[in-house]
Amino acid sequence: MMKITGFKSFVASAVGRQKNLGSINEYVLNMHQVKVDSKTRKNILTIDNFAVRPGELVAVLGPNGAGKSTMLRTINMLQPYRGQIQLFGQDASYANQTNLRRRSALVFQETLLLDDTVFNNVARVLQFRGVPKHQIKQRVYTALETFGCEHLAYRSARSLSGGEGKRVCIASGLVADSELLLLDEPSASLDVAIRPQIIEKIRQWAQDRGSAVILVSHNFTDILNFADRAIALFDGCIIQDDKLENLIRRPANQQIARLVGMDNIIPCKIKPGDRGYLIKLANSLEFFYPGELKTTITACCLSSDAFYLDHTNSSIPYQPGVVRLEGRVERILRGIGTDTIRFQLGEQILTAKLRRGYTSENIYRHGKIKLAFSPTDVHFV
Repeated sequence: MMKITGFKSFVASAVGRQKNLGSINEYVLNMHQVKVDSKTRKNILTIDNFAVRPGELVAVLGPNGAGKSTMLRTINMLQPYRGQIQLFGQDASYANQTNLRRRSALVFQETLLLDDTVFNNVARVLQFRGVPKHQIKQRVYTALETFGCEHLAYRSARSLSGGEGKRVCIASGLVADSELLLLDEPSASLDVAIRPQIIEKIRQWAQDRGSAVILVSHNFTDILNFADRAIALFDGCIIQDDKLENLIRRPANQQIARLVGMDNIIPCKIKPGDRGYLIKLANSLEFFYPGELKTTITACCLSSDAFYLDHTNSSIPYQPGVVRLEGRVERILRGIGTDTIRFQLGEQILTAKLRRGYTSENIYRHGKIKLAFSPTDVHFV
C-alpha cells in the first residue's frame, strides 16, 4: 500500500497556516511572521502580524528607510520573503500569483509608464486582466477624467510633466477597480494646490467600490485626509497599529510622537503620591496626574490645542486639577481662525494653538501669557 505521509503532512501544514492567517472571508490581506532580508542587510522588513479587512483605508508612516516601500512590494509579491502572506483568502506561496496580482494594484512612487500614448498605458491594465474590449474605452476615459487627465489621452507618455505622469499612473492603478490598492507616495510630484483633491478622489473611488487601500505618504496632510487607521513603521517593524486619531494623540513612543508632529514633547520624571502621580517637567512645572502610569516614562506629550488662555473671558470652564502656567511669548503665527503661539516656559519653547478672537488683542511678542491645560490631555511615553 502506498504511504501518504507526505500528503498528510502537507494538508496539516496548510490547515495550520489557515488557522494562523484567519478566515478567508474576513481579510483581503493577512501577513504572519513575514521577513525580508537582502545580501547586505538583514531585517529590512519584519512583520509579525498585519491584516487588512475589505474596505479599510490604512496609512503607513515611517522615516526614510523604515521599509514602507518594501512592505508594499512584498504584498504585491515583487519581493522575496519568508513567512506567510494570505491575499483574498489564498496563501500567496501556493496560489497563482499572477491571478492574485490582478486582484490588486500597486502605484509605485516612481512614474512608470510605457513608451506609448496615455490612453494605451491605462487601457493595457484592463487588457492584462481580460476585460472585454467593448468596456475598455469607457473605463479608461472615466479614470482619466476622474484624475484630470482626459485631455492627455493621445499624448505620448514620454512628453508628460512629472505631475501629469503621476496622475496618469494613479488612473492606471485604479482603473481596474481592484480589491486592494497599494499606493506609494501618490501625491509625490503633484502641485500642492491639487494634492488634497487627488487624495480625496482616491478615497472616494475606493469607498465607492469597497476597495481596501494601503497608502504610504510622507505628506501628513494626505494621511489626515485619507486614513481611518495607521501603522508606524520603524526599522522594518510595526511599532504601533491603531486608529489614526490614537496614533496622533497617543503615540507609543517618542519616535512616533516626533513622526506625527506632536507639538510639545517635554522630558519629565514621575513620583507616586496620595492623589496620583506627581509629574515634574524639565521646565520646573509640577502637577498631579490622576490616572495609572508606567514607571518607565521619560516624557509627556501635549498637543498644542490642549492649551487655553487662563483668564475670566475664556470659553473653557474651570476644571478641578487644571494645570496653570505662565510663559513669555516668543512668536505669534497668525492663521485663519487659529493662531499658533510659541512661548518660553523655563528653558523650553512650547507651542499652543488658540482661537483667533482670544489672541488678537491680548497677546503680543515678548509679553507674558497665562495658559492652562487639563492633566487628562497629557500623554506619557
